Amino acid sequence: MNNQAHQMTPEAHSRLTELFQKYVDKSITEEEYLELFAYINNPETKAQVLAFMDEHNKKVQSDALVHEVDWDGMYANITGPKKSDGRKRPSFWKYAAAVALLTLGSYTLYHAFQDNLVKKAPLAYHNDVLPGGDKAILTLADGSKITLDNSPGGKLATQGDISIEKDAKGQIVYLVKGGHEDESQKINTLATPAGGKFSVVLSDGSKVWLNASSSIKFPVAFTGEARKVEIKGEAYFEIAKDQRRPFYVTNGSAEIKVLGTHFNVMAYPDEYRSELTLLEGSVQFSKHGQSELLTPGKQILYTESSEDTKQRVANIEEVMAWKNDLFVFNNTNIDEIMKELTRWYNVKVKYEGEKPDISFTGVIPRNANVSKVLKSLELTGDVVFGIEDNVITCQKKMMR
Repeated sequence: MNNQAHQMTPEAHSRLTELFQKYVDKSITEEEYLELFAYINNPETKAQVLAFMDEHNKKVQSDALVHEVDWDGMYANITGPKKSDGRKRPSFWKYAAAVALLTLGSYTLYHAFQDNLVKKAPLAYHNDVLPGGDKAILTLADGSKITLDNSPGGKLATQGDISIEKDAKGQIVYLVKGGHEDESQKINTLATPAGGKFSVVLSDGSKVWLNASSSIKFPVAFTGEARKVEIKGEAYFEIAKDQRRPFYVTNGSAEIKVLGTHFNVMAYPDEYRSELTLLEGSVQFSKHGQSELLTPGKQILYTESSEDTKQRVANIEEVMAWKNDLFVFNNTNIDEIMKELTRWYNVKVKYEGEKPDISFTGVIPRNANVSKVLKSLELTGDVVFGIEDNVITCQKKMMR
């Protein structure tokens, strides 16, 4: 690689300023995002880009609330893993994390700067796939089903004294119209397909957001001394406070008890472990007769087949990315990335040849077509993709 620095023109410097500002404002387009990444990925302008970052470091608030990501390590990978000038740059990278903007391949970006990659024509993009959206099926107690993605707003159904309505935000709301002692035995199920998400306001005012390929079973009305629901997949909860009636969420043998709090549960059957992440309040997690308390900012890892659990500090931005319409990858391996794409785009994935043993760190909008996501990942240099008939083909780029 040529180590001689190339002076950035005033026009390029002005354009870079504009692109970074659009990142901060969250107004950057997909084409502009690729343009900015190209500046960072270009060896002729890389040094000037990094100098630009230092120049704008003073504008960053040092007390930004961010997740635990090794942003300095990412910086080191950009500049080269064996070179360091000893300067600390935490503010810029933490700010970039806090606003969820800078999309870089932390692990493989360095290799994209090297000359030992054999250039190979990418696999063909024969068709594209649109991102997922608000899609779900509501199954009522009598077995009838309502397709919600194309249902009009207003009242959808009535079950006893409970009115089920679709509000102006597009979410399902259960409204109590009178006495409802008999409604607790009526169980409804809200289920999202691959490529779908949806939200519901339960009869007690608790709010639930479902990620793709997920479901929640719940009574039409909560009566008695407890409020109980059952989930599969991933869901985010904001529980209405009720000191007299705790709220229980079950998934397999795991049970979560809360009084009023915000938390996320990820329990897909194809994941090797499940995660309970607490954002606000407190919860009691129980499994196989063992219980433990969770405090805000913490996460419990567990599996259905084992009694063992592990608590750790949660990466809140990463956990909540799906609800905020983002993919947030933090040293995420290719298998985990492909699982997320499979759920959100309702596609299949196949590997051609040796599976790439690589990981990625970065942020990509979930409202982009799948081709945009794949091309962003390809910019790291070690992997190529193709799409045909809703099947993503993943291939490791060959090296000398």
